[in-house]
Order: sequence, then C-alpha cells, then structure tokens
Amino acid sequence: MNWHSMTADEVLSKLDSNHEGISSKQAKERLSQQGPNQLESPTKPSPLRIFIGKFKDYMVLVLIFAAIISFIAGETTNAYVILGIVVLVAIIGFVQEYKAEKAMEALREMVAPEADVIRDGRLSTIPAAELVFGDVIFLEAGDKVPADGRILEESSLQVIESSLTGESQAVEKMALPLPERLALADRKNMVFMGTIISQGNCRAVVTATGRGTELGMISGLMKQEQAEPPLKIKLQQLAKRQAILVLVISAAVFILMFSRGLPVVDALIASIALAVAGIPEALPFIVTLALAFGTQAMAKKNAIIRRLPEVETLGSTTVICTDKTGTLTTGEMTLREIRTYRKIDVTGAGYDPSGQFISNGSRLDPAERDLARILKIGVHANNSAMERGNDGWRVVGDPTEGALIVAAKKAGILDRIKESNNRLVEFPFDSERMRMTTVDEAGGEGYTVSMKGAPEVVLSHCTKIMRPNGTRPISDQDKRSILAEADQMAENALRVLALAWKPISINDLAEADSIDSMESGLIFAGLTGMMDPPRKEVPEAIRISKMAGIRTVMITGDHRLTARAIGKELGIGNGEVIEGAELDRMSAEDLCEHIDEVSVFARVTAEHKVRIVEALKAKGHIVAMTGDGVNDAPALTAADIGVAMGRTGTEVTKEASDVVIADDNFATIVSAIEEGRRIFDNIRKGTSYLLSVSFAELATIFFALALGFPLPLLAAQILWINVVAEEFPAIGLALEPSHSDIMKRKPRDPREPMPSRTLMIYTLGTAAAIVAGTLGLYITTLQSNADVSYARTVAFVGLGFFTVYNAYSSRSLQESVFSMDPWGNKTLLMGIGLSILAILAVVYIPFMQFIFETRPLTIESWALILATGLLVLLAAEIMKKLLSKWR
Repeated sequence: MNWHSMTADEVLSKLDSNHEGISSKQAKERLSQQGPNQLESPTKPSPLRIFIGKFKDYMVLVLIFAAIISFIAGETTNAYVILGIVVLVAIIGFVQEYKAEKAMEALREMVAPEADVIRDGRLSTIPAAELVFGDVIFLEAGDKVPADGRILEESSLQVIESSLTGESQAVEKMALPLPERLALADRKNMVFMGTIISQGNCRAVVTATGRGTELGMISGLMKQEQAEPPLKIKLQQLAKRQAILVLVISAAVFILMFSRGLPVVDALIASIALAVAGIPEALPFIVTLALAFGTQAMAKKNAIIRRLPEVETLGSTTVICTDKTGTLTTGEMTLREIRTYRKIDVTGAGYDPSGQFISNGSRLDPAERDLARILKIGVHANNSAMERGNDGWRVVGDPTEGALIVAAKKAGILDRIKESNNRLVEFPFDSERMRMTTVDEAGGEGYTVSMKGAPEVVLSHCTKIMRPNGTRPISDQDKRSILAEADQMAENALRVLALAWKPISINDLAEADSIDSMESGLIFAGLTGMMDPPRKEVPEAIRISKMAGIRTVMITGDHRLTARAIGKELGIGNGEVIEGAELDRMSAEDLCEHIDEVSVFARVTAEHKVRIVEALKAKGHIVAMTGDGVNDAPALTAADIGVAMGRTGTEVTKEASDVVIADDNFATIVSAIEEGRRIFDNIRKGTSYLLSVSFAELATIFFALALGFPLPLLAAQILWINVVAEEFPAIGLALEPSHSDIMKRKPRDPREPMPSRTLMIYTLGTAAAIVAGTLGLYITTLQSNADVSYARTVAFVGLGFFTVYNAYSSRSLQESVFSMDPWGNKTLLMGIGLSILAILAVVYIPFMQFIFETRPLTIESWALILATGLLVLLAAEIMKKLLSKWR
C-alpha cells in the first residue's frame, strides 16, 4: 500500500479504523492474526552448540587429555571416571547457561518498549509489541517510533530518521497526502519504526508492524558483535594460566619419575593424577551461577542488568551522576503555590486530584478571576492527560504539565475546559526557547494565546500585567519584583513557571502561525511553584553511598536555587553550584580542576553532561550516569555505567544504557551497586576456594612423589572431591548474602587481575595449610605401618574435610567466621552437609569402595583428621588478620 499518497481518512478507512483508534476487542483479534510487533530475535546458538561449547575450555581439554592417557596406560576405570566427570561438568554448565539465557529473556521483556495508544477512545500506555494495524498512536519529542504509521495530525513535528535513511538532519513532517512515486526519505507524512521524534508531537495510525515495517525488512542485514566481557577475559586468562601450570608440572613429574627408573605406565598415572588435581572444574559453573542468580536478585529489586559484564563495573563505581527529577525525587510534580497579586497555597500531593486553594487562611473559589485564569492557561499550554489506573491516578505526558492538569482537576474545571477547547496552533517547548505557546478557540471566550515557561523568558514577551482591578502596562519594577518572587520560590525548592496570555480577534488568526505575532504583547498572569519532593529513602541511600566511598553528583536542568535547595536537603555537595553558562566558559582543564569540589550542576545541556562525565573519568573515577531523556543518551554512553529510568526513560535512553532502574529510584541504584559488589565478592570467594583446593592437590601429589612416597591420591578420588564434594559448598558461596561491611569498603579497582595479589596470597596460604594437613596425615598413616590404600583413604577424607573447613572459612575473605552468624548462609550449610555425605559414601558404600579403592577408617584416624582440620581453619583466620594489615 502507498499509504503516503492517500488522505488520512482514506488510510483510516482502508485499515477499518478512525481518529479515535480501534477497540480493545479489535486489537486482540488483529494481534492473534498478525502476531506481535517485534523484529526477529537475534540468532542464538542452539542448545547443542551451547553443550559442545562446554568442551572448549582449557581446563576441560586438559581433563580430556588425561582421560586419553589413562586409556593408553590401561587405566580404563580411571579414564571412564574422568570422562564421566567431564560430561557431568558440561551438563551442569549447559543447564546453567541455558537457564541464564532464559532468565535474561525474561528480563528483556521487562524493559520492552512501550507506546501511547488510543483505544476505546482513551489514551493509555501498552507494550509496543501489542500494537496492530489501525491503532492510533500518540508520539512526542523523545519517543522512539514503535511501528510504521501514517501521520493523521501533527504539531511542529520533526523526526530523526538516520537509523533508516542515513540522513543525519531531523526531517520536518506533515499530514497532507504526497505523490505516489517517492523515495522513502521523502515520505514526509509517514513515521517509521526505530526513528526518533526530536521535536513536536503527532497522532499517527499504524500501517505496518514487526517484520512488515521498513526497519523489519532490512533487520536481517543488521548484525552487531558484542565485545568480550572483562570478567570473561580475566577468567579465560586464569584458565589458560592454570592449564599451562598443570601441563608443565605434570610433564616435570613424568620426567622425574621416569628418570628414577619407574615404569612408563606408573609415571603416566602420576602425571594424570596431577593434571586432574590442578583443574578447578567447578569454576565456570560457579561464576555462571553467581551471575545468573545475582542478576535475577537485582531484577527483583527493580535493577535490570542489560549487559551482564557490567556487574563487575557496578562494584567499582566511585561516582553516581544523577538527575534530580524522578530519581532523587518522586517524579510526581505537585503544584504547591500560585502567585498572582496574592499568594495562593494549593493542598494535596502527587497526582491525586483532591485538594484546596487557600489564601490568607481562607479557602478560595476556583472561579475567582486570577486563579481561574492561571488554571485555564495551564490547561491550554499543555499536552498532558490524566487517567485512572489500578494503582490510582497517573499522568500521561510531562510531569510538570501534569501538575497543572491535576490542579485544574482539583478545581473541578479540567473536563469543562478540555471539552470546550479547540487548539489551532502550537509552538512547542524546547531547551532553546524555554517556553510553550498555544493558540486556542476557547468556548465562550473566543480566541486566546497562552504561554508558559521560564519566568525571565515569559516576562520578556509581556507588555501588561493582571491586577485586582484589571490589567495595566507592566513596568521594569514589576518585572524585577516578579523575578525576585521567582527566586524566593526557587530557594524553597519549588520549580517555577510563569504564565501569560492575551485575547485575539478572528482577524488576528490570519497570523496565527507567526511566532513573533502570537508571542508578543502578552498579559502576565502569575507564577506557579511545583514541588517534586525528595523520595523518603534517598537520604539514607546517599549516606550509605558516602560510607562506601561513592560520591553523588546531581546534574539537573533546574534553576540554580532549586538545585542548591534540593542538594542541601539531601546532603549532596557543599552548597556550591555550577550552571551550564559557567561550564561554557570553562576549559576541559579548568573543569577537571574543579570537578572534585562541586557536586551540584544546574541548567545543563546534553553536551554539559558529557563534559562532566568525561572530566570525572579523567580524574580516575568510575562513573555511573542516570538519565531518562534523549538528551541523556550521549552521557549514558560516555559513562562507565549507563543507568536508564524504566518508567520515564525514553527507548533511546534505555538502548544506550547498561542498567535499567524499573522504579526510577536513586536508592535502587545504590542497591544495585551493593548487589554488584556482592556478586563479584562471591565470585572472588568461589575462585579462591576452588583454586586453593586445586593448588593443595597439586602440591600434595608433587611433594609426596618428590619425597619418594607412593601416589597419595588417585585421579578418581581427586575428581570426586573436585566435582562432587567441592561443588556443593561452592554453590553456597556463590549465593552468600551481603555482609555488613560490604558498603563500608572503598570501591574496587576494576583493573585488578583475577585473582588479585592479596587474594592470591590468601589462596596460597590456605592451600599451604591444606597441603601440610593432607601430606602430614598421609605420611603419618604410612609410618604407622598402614597399607597404601588405607593411607590414601585417610588423605582423601582429610582433603575432603579440609575442603569443607575452607569453604566455611571462605564466607568472608576479611571477616572472621567466628564473628559471623553461623546460620547466615543455609545454602552453604546444606552444601557442606551434602559434601560430607559424598565423602562418607566413597568410604563406606561397598561398590564405591571398589571404584575409588578406599577402606573404612578407625576412630583414631577420624579424630586425627578432625583435629587437623581445625588447624586448617585457624590458618585461614591468621591469613585474614595478616592481609587486613596490608590492605
């Protein structure tokens, strides 16, 4: 269909729709026929490819090599056990990755794009995936177009179509029909999926959805490769180093034993045991588990991680740059004060339309001249609407405009004004004009021009002022007094808008589309002060951030005085404020010099936000930047962590972000940072725990062989500890709750390796204690005239129990386990219980005794093992004390 060549009514007729949209019943039927308004999902690896991918890890390849050598050496039982364990590890990794992908699909649904649509004659917000042919959608500046559509009516509409046509400049749109043969870029009465509304607003009827859109037709050609996550790179480097270490030591032992005249088979078996001992098979599984469960935990707290690698960066954040409105505050602007020739207080809170208008302690009738005029201007120069949902009243549109709409609803005149009003022209608000003007035909009043905007801007267009006895010319003294009042209101943390108007005659309508004509000679009506109160949980979140070494920087488009008042109330900064105009005069070097001294920025633009982020990064900070509007997207991209608002955020901002905050709450950002620290802490704990056991097994075998003793542990025994007995506690460590000190530490340096220097020292220290205990038990048992099988069983059980002690001690790498709640991690306790049962099963179940070549132990051996285990726990506590002094 050449929708662009038809009139609006012809398009609506073809789509069996009308200017009020379609019904919910029609939408449901069409959705079942057409399918969801979605592009094809990006190609994902099949379950088989995910499973095969598990065999490409360096550590798994070493195990497969060990199994092959076992077959060659005739140790078929050992080979089957190794291969069985390899397959088990692959299955566990596959299940976790598959679950993680499913979880991420669910999280992606939570941040699905939304659209404002007119159905059943009402404007409401629905998931964009539910749009169908014939839906009438409302689009305004900042929105991403959710489907292809034919424009029905528009006001100063401009659209950025670079994603589709490559044209970088915004395109002016229209509603009139166009010639049939036109290139896509010239179809100026159409809007296309994926493009961005940069100015104005419109109503459009949906003509194509999903793969039928212009963007959908070329989506198969659009491919994007993700960079390797830093955490994944670090773990791959660790796996490679470990594999090389294992192969070198195994080769050295083989050469050593062969040079002593031992048979080749015996030397190979010893080398296999070493290879198996040095591989922490559970490490990939534990990392996946910590990330998968951690991101789901974040989602439950309203923080949706769009890119898993950013979990690591979250824990390193040193500065949070945040907008004020809706993040530090509730985002529900409430009209608190009106100033005409008198002060009028407005009661009530949020979007609930209940409240009164009071002056000098007396309740006012909303029909009084000055109050009625202010309320009418507020409704005319307005694109917002109110609707009642399951959670109460809400505003569709700008919150500031919503405050004026709610005030008119409180006065009981909103519906009457809207029903009798016919908008003729709109000159929309933008950051350069700082005002919005409309020309309306108001029932019973004729034609009026209404303006709202920044006080200094509105006053510059006024020649008269309203007073009790009528209007009179406005003087310079009047303007100075009004601006002083505006400053006073701003100092009380009120957002101030000035309102003005003028009546025009029918003859003046000939110039209605002339901005200069309509915006001159206005009558000043008064000031309105909106309060967007701070969220009650924000002060505590900022206090916690300070303890965690994280600084909060407020960046807002509000007035300097408003910004200072909110900053002071929330404890942000020292009272100093830098405005955008001052930033323009500062060089990059000057800004870097002052950036650590100032925490409140006012009247800023998109370019200013990027400059602030870059200055902070230049000083070595890890910056999280919040935003909701199109102008925030560049700063979110420039920041280390881009945080988009889930409720008020535009789709452009969400796509530029790493994290989406579903409730638009600053406290949720702090909670996400805490969760990010917990996840990375748990990965570090799991890594240390698994590596310490692997190092201990390597060293135990190496030193026993070097001292001339028989092999202390068989490959099958090592694998049982590594994959079964060791993994259950490791799961518990991956799910360890946050500790009380987690937000009292300074942010972690994201450049530190995995494991870090201090973590490696701790790991080697605990490994040395386990080696001493295991080797001591083995040699002592051999010297007591026990046979090798019994001595190996003592070493096997000792190593297994030392692993359990080590897991419990690893709950914190700083805090003593004796000062922690012993029942604080029930998953770990359950894992320890299962680990002990797995060890006992190998020792006391007959068929497992045969496979693993074990023997039942005496009471004396058990007493020696348990006592030695306490020494391992004590050694771990000593390491924590020593390292705490070095940090």
